[in-house]
Amino acid sequence: MNKPRSLQFSIVLFFAVSIIVTFLMLGFYVVYNYNKELSTNLKNSLTVMAEDVVRHELYKNDPEKIKASFHLLEEYHETPFVALFDRLTFSIQDQKPVNEKVCSVVKKLPDDRYLVVSSGRDAVQNKLLAFIVKLLLVFGPVLLLFILVFVYFLNRLFLPLRCLVRFCKESSSENGSMPLCNGSSEVNDLKEAIIGLLESNHTLCKQKQDIFKEAAHEIKSPIAILKARLALFKQNDKYEKVTFVQESEDDIKTISNKLRELLFLKEIEWDMKKQKETISMQEQCSMMQQAFKPILEKKGLTMVSNWEEDFTLSVHKEAMQKVMQAVFENIFMHTKNNSTITNYVDTAHRRLYIVNEMGDKSDETLFSSFIGSKLIERLADKLDYTYDLEEREGKFYTTIVFNLSEQKCEI
Repeated sequence: MNKPRSLQFSIVLFFAVSIIVTFLMLGFYVVYNYNKELSTNLKNSLTVMAEDVVRHELYKNDPEKIKASFHLLEEYHETPFVALFDRLTFSIQDQKPVNEKVCSVVKKLPDDRYLVVSSGRDAVQNKLLAFIVKLLLVFGPVLLLFILVFVYFLNRLFLPLRCLVRFCKESSSENGSMPLCNGSSEVNDLKEAIIGLLESNHTLCKQKQDIFKEAAHEIKSPIAILKARLALFKQNDKYEKVTFVQESEDDIKTISNKLRELLFLKEIEWDMKKQKETISMQEQCSMMQQAFKPILEKKGLTMVSNWEEDFTLSVHKEAMQKVMQAVFENIFMHTKNNSTITNYVDTAHRRLYIVNEMGDKSDETLFSSFIGSKLIERLADKLDYTYDLEEREGKFYTTIVFNLSEQKCEI
């Protein structure tokens, strides 16, 4: 596969071809006008000579004597147009020539004959060639100098870009400092974008490391307990197998839940880097009811809400949705079958108050994978809400108050 040409080479090639073509077109125009001017001057000079022949009645002599008479005149030799003549000839004819040459002048004489004064074009061609050579000698170096200056300027312009390419190939934000690479506004914008990408990549790697560190810390104790239980089972013959299996499954479930909770929390933290959006609380609760619809139907649950009132929040939408998902999951998992869940909405205080009858823990694996109340409480400061749980007389009370002081209620 052929290596693509560099942008700098393409620009230089285009510039060089464009300026050479422009120079040739202008040169052709100048040379054409100069040639036309020389031909016109030659024609006019021949006309002047023909008029002198008539005025001085030299036509009465032989054509050779006419030519000799002009050569004998001192003022003739001092005339500038003499340099244009080449093979100058005079002829007198009885009839007007049918085919007039480009460099010929026909003059009717008083005796009704015709004087023809002709000249070759070799002198004109030599002058034209000398003019072309002079143009090349004068403007050729100027053209070359102009191209070299442009190449030098373009090379200087591309230095910051090559600097950035070299930095991206050989360095990183961790093992090398960012070179200056200052250039045009576009190059500076590109540099800022590269720095941003490197920093984002560095931050992402650090976040991944933090996740593994936190995960290792969270599951260290449960794993140690599981290992101790295995060792105890090997050493103690009286350890019942059924008890061991049940306790081991509980240990594994603890490890799994901790990992799931940690990933869920980190996902919310990443979502909070996005812009805030305006959301309707009624809409969020309706979405949760729709999302958990199979669980509601299976357990025979009914949800009742006073959604005549509603309020909106400006929050990180996806993060808040995950929190609401965890809240309702916790409620659905601990609600008695064939009972009613009541939602009370307080728009004045931006409060959501949910009441349900306590029941046995559900065996269903829901969306947030047993996120739990403690994890929701950990996010309260980040998303600016308070979360409270209370058990009383067989009922479960969940209260969420959104402490967003800048929000306005909508009724």
